[in-house]
Amino acid sequence: MKAAIITEYGRTDVLHVADIEMPTLAEDQILVQVKAASINPRDWLLMRGLYPFRSLAKPFPITLGSDMSGTIVKVGASVTGLKQGDDVFGMQPIGGKFGAFAEYISIKATAVALKPAEISHKQAAAMPCAGMTSFQAIRDLAKLKPEQTILINGASGGVGSYAIQFAKAVKAKVVAVCGPTNAALCLDLGADETINYKEENFENQQDTFDVVYDVIGRSSLSKSRAALKKGGCYISTIPAPMVAASVALSKLTALNPLGKRLKGHMILVKPDGRDLASMADMMKKGTVRSLIDSDYALENISEAFEKSQSWRTRGKLLITMPTSSL
Repeated sequence: MKAAIITEYGRTDVLHVADIEMPTLAEDQILVQVKAASINPRDWLLMRGLYPFRSLAKPFPITLGSDMSGTIVKVGASVTGLKQGDDVFGMQPIGGKFGAFAEYISIKATAVALKPAEISHKQAAAMPCAGMTSFQAIRDLAKLKPEQTILINGASGGVGSYAIQFAKAVKAKVVAVCGPTNAALCLDLGADETINYKEENFENQQDTFDVVYDVIGRSSLSKSRAALKKGGCYISTIPAPMVAASVALSKLTALNPLGKRLKGHMILVKPDGRDLASMADMMKKGTVRSLIDSDYALENISEAFEKSQSWRTRGKLLITMPTSSL
């Protein structure tokens, strides 16, 4: 089968499409013919040797990609509830060694959900990592409630665009931080207000936000302290040592009865078929939609990686397979 692989770490020139062996299938996995896949920063961080969990993807050659949508061609011996011919979408767990930028992927059955017929493979492939990151951050960490105010820093990208929609689904007030060219887009997704980061720094506001959700790692708990209300929380999607340290420190300072009792969190997305099913149901109802910047054929994946690394995408970048029928 054809796959986008690396045999060493480096810039985009180490990424190439090659013919490799089909993946093996464990008893708790399914084999999926991939129709569409989507790029996440973790893909090019792994390519460059910067991904914190890169050791779990070895040995080389490594097939990149974690998000995909496709059709089951085989099920493992212990898999129930799924069968050959089912359309599914999902996200490869960290221990699964990536593998979505290929014509076939073996993936745990618990990390996928059935794709509704109303949703295209492209729409479904865009959702898993970015969608579940925001879904789990807002539900489990922010515990966002109606009428609370959430600021989303980096609102026009993949993670941020889903965050706007999930926050509005719980009837929260959404303030989106973005560039001037993306303000209308964020409002269309449901944001109540936008902040042009080129002209205004949200960190200068006072006691304004219940949640600061920083999807691009440009702020921090300490920088957001003034802008957060008492008892508010800062959530980062960046798994960096400094972020982890500030989160740990916040556990102590939150106990100070004289302080603002702020909480810090770092979201590490957990592939969960039940969450995927919930998001797919929201998409069927029109509550949520995938924002797709552009899509590329597998042979043009290097071009897609270059665009992703620019941090200038509006929503998600997709990769379509040579044999796909979308």
